[in-house]
Amino acid sequence: MTALRYFAFFVLLLAGLLSAIKQMSLALDEGNIEWFTLWTGVASIIAGLPTILW
Repeated sequence: MTALRYFAFFVLLLAGLLSAIKQMSLALDEGNIEWFTLWTGVASIIAGLPTILW
């Protein structure tokens, strides 16, 4: 059961990271540097969560 929870958590993190990267791409296409910076920060936090939590 524990392995299934870890797998679900990492899948959720991966989905969030891919979504943030997509938002970064859209902001960059529009030339909106403020939103690009915001989504870069969000993606960085999501990418660092496994290291912080374990």
